[in-house]
Amino acid sequence: MKIGIKISLVLLVSIVMVFGCASGGSSQQLSSRARPNFKEAQIFMQQYNYERALFYYLRVLETDPDHVESMKNVADLYFSQAGEEEYEEAREIFEIAHGYYIRTIDTILGIDGWENFNRFDLFKSDSELKIESIFARNFILGREAYQEEDFEESEEIFEFLQRLYPEKYEATQMLAAIANRQGDTDRAIGYFLRILEADPTNTVIVTNLAIEYQQLHDYENAAIYFQMFIDLEPENVTGYTSLAYLRMQMDDFETALTLYEQAMEVEPDNVDIVADAANIAQEAGNQEKVLLYWKRLVDLEKNEENVSYLVSLLLRAQSWQEVLTYSKIWYELNPESKDAVQFIMVSANQIGDTATAREYQEIFNKME
Repeated sequence: MKIGIKISLVLLVSIVMVFGCASGGSSQQLSSRARPNFKEAQIFMQQYNYERALFYYLRVLETDPDHVESMKNVADLYFSQAGEEEYEEAREIFEIAHGYYIRTIDTILGIDGWENFNRFDLFKSDSELKIESIFARNFILGREAYQEEDFEESEEIFEFLQRLYPEKYEATQMLAAIANRQGDTDRAIGYFLRILEADPTNTVIVTNLAIEYQQLHDYENAAIYFQMFIDLEPENVTGYTSLAYLRMQMDDFETALTLYEQAMEVEPDNVDIVADAANIAQEAGNQEKVLLYWKRLVDLEKNEENVSYLVSLLLRAQSWQEVLTYSKIWYELNPESKDAVQFIMVSANQIGDTATAREYQEIFNKME
């Protein structure tokens, strides 16, 4: 493959100084056939003739395929060229560079005591940085294409990254996002399942799968993944509330209420969870728990709105002693409330507490 390499002067100098003349450690012994080619490659590197240098480094690897320094310089030369090319060609060259960096690292790790050689350690760490750089550069381009709604280009880039970096989930997640934007939920699920197979404790992917199935109205599968999230993060109330919402969509209010009760065990002082539990109990027709959770809510957040609503619930239940108790709390919160005073009088009369009834009758008369 003939290539024309265009590299900035600063980068050229750094390649020569760092990888052509690195000090410390040991270099690998070259065969007699490889030595002349390596010498030519080094001369052309110093002369900034990188096309010829690449040619001779590749010749070295033909006879000495495990020579780390030649391998690393080949990777760097391809990497630098890719940065100067238009994207379509750059991607192909980045793939070649990526392959040589991986090969460099694998070869170094196969050398006994490599960590004792400064040069090898430098080659390894720099190769790892360049591998990350290839991913980052292409990921940014793919995301930009996605934001511009050029889904064909974006998908091509992320498929490229997925092939080169199968251990990185970000590219696969972006492919799922593209599938969703294109209305292909089944394909998005396929991508998420692929990630989950490799990383079965990834709660972000578990949640995504639950939501995808929920959008398809496949509630049974959605419930499986919400439950999986709960099993993975039992101290996170989001799992319980999400599965409860799903159960409500299935008109299963009893199960939804049980899930909220489990959430309350995790966060007993969470006002929103207690309020939701009271509302779900109402939907389930469980008046006993409606009252239980409204009392709990008043204990957590004692304001006139909550107390007055609890009083109305207790009136319907004709729980007169409790009507009296909470009406007095209401009156303490708002001494100008005629309703609170009237409910105190009514409930006091119902339980035969004439003294309290007379006391608040006088207060009521003064309000008139």
